[in-house]
Parts: sequence; C-alpha cells; structure tokens
Amino acid sequence: MLFSGIDIGSRTAKLVLLDDGGNIVFSKIIETVASTSAVYSSLISAIPVELRNKICKTAVTGYGRESAPSECLKVTEITCHHLGVTLFHPGIRTIIDIGGQDSKIITVDTSGRIRDFIMNDRCAAGTGRFLEVMCDRIGYTLEEFADLDISSVEPVTINSTCTVFAESEVISLISKDVQKTVIASSLARMASLNTFSMASKLHPQGPFFMSGGVSKIKPVVHHLEKNFASVIKTDNNSQYMGAIGAAVFALRKKEEK
Repeated sequence: MLFSGIDIGSRTAKLVLLDDGGNIVFSKIIETVASTSAVYSSLISAIPVELRNKICKTAVTGYGRESAPSECLKVTEITCHHLGVTLFHPGIRTIIDIGGQDSKIITVDTSGRIRDFIMNDRCAAGTGRFLEVMCDRIGYTLEEFADLDISSVEPVTINSTCTVFAESEVISLISKDVQKTVIASSLARMASLNTFSMASKLHPQGPFFMSGGVSKIKPVVHHLEKNFASVIKTDNNSQYMGAIGAAVFALRKKEEK
C-alpha cells in the first residue's frame, strides 16, 4: 500500500508517495497555476500507473487543499510540516518554513509534539516571491542567488520590511553602484531578520530545521544561522516537507482504522 501527500502552495505544488514503512517511493514538484484543481490533477497524472493503483489514501495541505476532491483528507500546513520534518529529524525543536508567499515557525516540545506556532501570510516580504522579484532587480536569476557565497560579504542595511519600500531601497543602492553581491547579502539578511523577529515571539530552541523552497537559498540560510546563533539543518527533501507530512497523516489515519 502507498500513501499520497500533496502540498499545493502559492508558487509550487508537491506530491510525495510513502510506503507503509514511511519510505519515499515517488515525488514530484510542479509550478502552481491559476486553477488549483488542475494542479491536483496534474500531480496525480504524473504518478506512474503501477504506483497510482497502489495508493490507499491521499491527504492534501497548502492553501489550495480545499479544491481537492472530497475523498481526500484535508490537513493544515502546520500539522504537515511538523509531521514531515519529525519523520526524518525526530530531535528537532524548531521548524522554520519559508515558502513562496508566507512563512511559519513551529516549536516542538521534548516529547516531539507541537508546542506553539506562528504564521505570517499577510506580507510577502522575505518570502520566495519577494526574493525572486528582488533578484530580477539586481540582475540575478533565483538559481544564481541561491548558490551565492556571501559569507565574506558585509551587507548594508535595508530598513524596510515592506516589499514595495524595500524595492525602492534596492533601486537606490543600484543607483549608487553598490556591488551586486552586497545588495544580495543585504536582501538575504533582511529576509532572515523578518523571520527571526517573528520566531523570537515563541522563544525558539535548537536544534533547528528549515523547510520550504527558501531553504535552498544559501544566503538566507547563512544569515538565519547568524541570527539564531545556531546551525540550521536542511536536507534534499526540505521543499517537500509539507507533502511528506500529508502522506504521514494519511498513513496514520489508515493505521488508526
């Protein structure tokens, strides 16, 4: 038997199949289009037929979860990111998730259960979409920005925490011929400070794990580690954690029955 987890986010949608031992047997990521129901159908169609026929139960999370068929389980993002991360990293005490247009912090108690959480879905500053727009302004692709080594670059201060005003500050820095790497590092620090400020309300403790698409952007992770004064773990499945958690939820529901 296989268990399907789908995370329909604002920028990308992810699908993961787990077997009954919690092992990943298939994964897929696509860009989110206007119709979330079409995204769901595209993900299901991408599953090889021999695997699709073995799916026992499906759970869906993310902002587009309500568009999934009624037979699917609907689960919150907080629950799914917690289940996904703790499946592979059971000792984690704080989960930092930064996606396309929102961010969230989840703290975990010593028994592995959710202690508290906070979410910012009202302002995109510091999220993947914000960084994508800013990269275009300074002349990097998002992929180039993600791989930048800014460990020896001294950033300048970008004061605004608003996307519109931050963009104005970036334009001003460009007009002053500030180096691209300096602006990139400054943007990454701004994004990390926004997240750190939100996380501070929960008094987070390590070990830390970062999920979501922004976990692949090295400059942001670098500044987050400086802010939290701690190593922040990620792995190759960090962008899939919501979908993995949804699949875990589906598996546990089957086990309960």
